[in-house]
Amino acid sequence: MRHRNTRRRPYRRFGYYFITTNVSEGFTILDQYEYGHLLEHIIFCSASIHSSQVIAFKINSDHVHLVAQIGEFGTISEYVASWKRQFSKQVNILIARMSSPGQDSNPGLVTFNKFRWQPSYHSHLITSKRDFENHINYILKQKKHHDLEDNKFCFVDHKHVFTFK
Repeated sequence: MRHRNTRRRPYRRFGYYFITTNVSEGFTILDQYEYGHLLEHIIFCSASIHSSQVIAFKINSDHVHLVAQIGEFGTISEYVASWKRQFSKQVNILIARMSSPGQDSNPGLVTFNKFRWQPSYHSHLITSKRDFENHINYILKQKKHHDLEDNKFCFVDHKHVFTFK
């Protein structure tokens, strides 16, 4: 079954969502150590601020897949906007510092003028245990899907039990 991606997002308190979002202009930087770890940290911090729980994610070089459960307050849009905005801000600070004269920089770190996410993202409200398991498996299979050497920046909370309210 094909999922429609619309601007109007369904909201369900304690709902599970599968999110995919892309880096603007196809920059392939998210799999670099510094950027990937920064994004992991921000995803978890934003979740705690927005009463959400991170169930699984895979950070690929130019896009992110995420399964999260929204808590008692807030929406999936607020949560995603929060971590996308914070990551962009932090990466652009790093870029500015690396381009400043006299600053030491990591020679292996790819730089560019300004980091941006694509303005929107794909979201899907997960409504069954089977759908939940399919999306978790999709995240776990990203290594094979993208022919990656390792599965870095992949997280799955295997202790989480799906409960649709």
